Amino acid sequence: MFRRIVFSFFGGLVLTGSLTSAASAQTTGSQAFNVVVPRSLTITAPSASTTLDHNLTATPQAFPPQVWAVRGNLRTGVVVNFTTASPFVHTADSTFKRNAKLDLAVGSFQGPAVWTVDKPTDSTAFASEDFDAQVSVSSSGVGRAELNLTVSFLTDDLGTLAEGNYATTVVGTIAAK
Repeated sequence: MFRRIVFSFFGGLVLTGSLTSAASAQTTGSQAFNVVVPRSLTITAPSASTTLDHNLTATPQAFPPQVWAVRGNLRTGVVVNFTTASPFVHTADSTFKRNAKLDLAVGSFQGPAVWTVDKPTDSTAFASEDFDAQVSVSSSGVGRAELNLTVSFLTDDLGTLAEGNYATTVVGTIAAK
């Protein structure tokens, strides 16, 4: 009887050991992690309007360059346009107008994109019914840039320039290329 008990005991140990090793046979596992980055296009205008006092000469009156921040994560790049839909118009008497001129340059930039100024300068010509000026820049891929936009008030004949305030608005847009 002692042999049966010992034999049963050792048989149980062997059976338990084989179950234990079969239950822990897997030693590795894996899990995939994916990140989805959505499309992102942003354009940030300078924070405030700006004012310039005319120096009473016939020379163009240029505002200091205004820095617009743009960013795009498209691998094909972006196109950025700046447009003024009207010349400078006297705020109290809209019969007085002066042409607006836009000049665009790329300032600093980051990322792999190459930034190219496609149309660096343009101006209105209200006498010829050309009421808009448009300049543009594009990128070759992912990146951000600070664009320097200079707006000028074209005085022309100082003798016909009415005193008072003249205003225009520039709108910047960014789009996928």
